Amino acid sequence: MKFAYIDESGDQGQGDVFVMAGLLIDAYRLRKYTAEFDTALTTFLSNHPSAPKEMKTKAFINGRGGWNKVSPDDRKQFLSEMCNIALECSKIVGLAISFKAFTESTEKDDYHLPCAGNYWALCGMFVAALIQKKVQNEKNNKGLTVLIFDDNRAHMPKVSDGLYMANSWFDALCQQRGKIRGKSQWLPVKPIGRFDHIINTAFAIKSEHSSLIQIADSVSYVYRRWLELGTEKEAYAGEKAYYDQLAAKLDKKRIRIGLTPKAECVDFYQAIKHPQWNL
Repeated sequence: MKFAYIDESGDQGQGDVFVMAGLLIDAYRLRKYTAEFDTALTTFLSNHPSAPKEMKTKAFINGRGGWNKVSPDDRKQFLSEMCNIALECSKIVGLAISFKAFTESTEKDDYHLPCAGNYWALCGMFVAALIQKKVQNEKNNKGLTVLIFDDNRAHMPKVSDGLYMANSWFDALCQQRGKIRGKSQWLPVKPIGRFDHIINTAFAIKSEHSSLIQIADSVSYVYRRWLELGTEKEAYAGEKAYYDQLAAKLDKKRIRIGLTPKAECVDFYQAIKHPQWNL
C-alpha cells in the first residue's frame, strides 16, 4: 500500500503559476520517514525558539511572520534538507499550470471538462491519474494508494467526487499498450478499472498534524518559485541558481505521464501546463 501526501502553492492573486505536488511513499517506509522529519523539524525549531511553530514554506523561506529572526542561510539549508528527505523517501508527483493558459483554455469552451472546470480539482485528478498509471501493475494490493491533501474544504469534495464517479474523460492519462489478437494497441479501460488503485475518496489533514504534508508544501513551493524565476526579467542570480538546483534534484524522482493516446484530456493538460513543465 502507498500514501500520497499532496499540497499546492500559488493562487490567482499571487501570480500566474500554480503547482500541486506531493510525495508518493510506500506504507512500510512511512513511520521511519515521518519520525525522521519530525526529529529534524523539532531540532531546527529548538535551535530557533523565537520562530513560529507551524512552517509554511513561503513565509519561512522569505523570513516572514517571525522567521526573519532565523538567518537566511539557515532557512535555505533547512529547505534543502527537506527536499533531500523527499528524494530519499518518495517519488515526486505533480503538475504546474499557468492560470493565464487555464483561463484561455476554459473560455474558448473547447473542452468538455469534468470537476466543474475547477483548476484545483482538475490538478488533483491529474495527480491521481499519474499515480494510477504508475502503480496499476503492482500486485497483491501493493499499488493501492491513499491520497492525502492539505485541508482545502472549498475544493476537496470535487476531487473525491471525481474519484468516485471515475469519469472516462481521464482514461487516456492511465491507458497502457498491450496486444489484442496479436496486434499492439491501446488497451481499453474498463469502468471498474478506472482509478481502481486509488482509494475512491480524497482525505484531508491539517498541515500542522503531518510533517509529510509540510514537506509536500516545500516541494510545491520550490517548483513554483523555480518556474517564476525562469520568467522574471530581473531575477536575482543567486536565488535563481538555488532554486534551479533544487528543482533539478526533485525532477530526478518526478513521475511523468509518459506515452498516451491522443485524447481531449491530454490536449487539455498540455494546453494549461506551465511552458517549462514537462508532463
